[in-house]
Amino acid sequence: MNVEIANRLQQLRKKNNLSQEELAEKIGISRQAVSKWERAEASPDTDNLILLSKLYKVSLDELLKTESEPLEAVSLKKEDYGYTDEPVREKLPDSYTDEEIYPGREQDNSIPKGAPFDTDRVDSGQSDLNEKIGKAGRAIGDVINAAGQKINQEFTPEKKKDFESRVEKGMEKLGEKFDRLGQKIDGMTGSGSSQSYSYKHRKREKKTGERPAPTLFDKLFPFVIVFGFLAAAGLDLAHPGWILFLLIPFYYTTKTAVKNHNLMQFCYPLLCVIIYFGGAGFFDLFRMYRLSNYWYEIMWLLFLTIPLYYTGIAALKKRNPLIFCYPVLCVIVYLGVGLVLEHLARWFGNLWWSAAWAPLGLSIPVYYIVITHFRNKKNS
Repeated sequence: MNVEIANRLQQLRKKNNLSQEELAEKIGISRQAVSKWERAEASPDTDNLILLSKLYKVSLDELLKTESEPLEAVSLKKEDYGYTDEPVREKLPDSYTDEEIYPGREQDNSIPKGAPFDTDRVDSGQSDLNEKIGKAGRAIGDVINAAGQKINQEFTPEKKKDFESRVEKGMEKLGEKFDRLGQKIDGMTGSGSSQSYSYKHRKREKKTGERPAPTLFDKLFPFVIVFGFLAAAGLDLAHPGWILFLLIPFYYTTKTAVKNHNLMQFCYPLLCVIIYFGGAGFFDLFRMYRLSNYWYEIMWLLFLTIPLYYTGIAALKKRNPLIFCYPVLCVIVYLGVGLVLEHLARWFGNLWWSAAWAPLGLSIPVYYIVITHFRNKKNS
């Protein structure tokens, strides 16, 4: 890519107070791709250019303009270069004849027969190649015509329609397979947009010119939740019935994540809230207050799994275990096991609190040292 365009992309990013990581997250690509654009090692594709122009609120022409001067016109007249039609002839003794100075000048074909650039040989080879290509094309055409005639003769209109529908379904399945393959490749390389749609969605957008409209259930889902809460409140179950309202954003984010094949769009923190308050509300409903207290005391660790979820997905997507938040996992193990052991046997709990922190704490630098060693060894 042009260095001036790369510098302009960097200037626009800094002007909008965005880091490379923030820009990559907004347009759904990896930070390495943004870095390559700004180092002029790679060029953004058309979709990413459109996203950048919308994000920076500039036109594509302004995004891609350069300060280079236009090239001057080059003269093609031979007189401007001192060329003349007079033959260049060395000064030779007058005793030399024209045949001795220009051997073979009077012959029509000065190139020997069979030479690599023999005109007859090149023309004959080209004609043979053209003839073979023509024969192959005619053979393919004959096969296609024969198949078409057989279909027209043996297929009834109903069979033809059924055959066309099967072909269309087959093409849709093939398109879906290529779509999944492209998404896997994007996930392995960290490139491409996160807002990818399936083959059926793209086909529908091509026909209608817009994205698929929400279904009837999508429109009525909030009203269903309100009706369910009012029914629960009428039965004196306002708690835990209020948790039903959390299902509204949970439903829409889950549907978006499934449609776009992007787990990062799934609202995992909301799932933790639903499990935490929903489990305690279940125990309160059946008046199991002791279990409810245990639930509140231990299950708050669910909220510590939020960074584990997002860093784990990023580590799998980019195949880099260093992204995974391993220290948080150690904290969850230390606190979770200690709290459980305290309720089972206080002696085991005290032993865990006093002895487990050392091996778990030392495992953190060991984890990063080992992963870094094997990654460097693999890259070298």
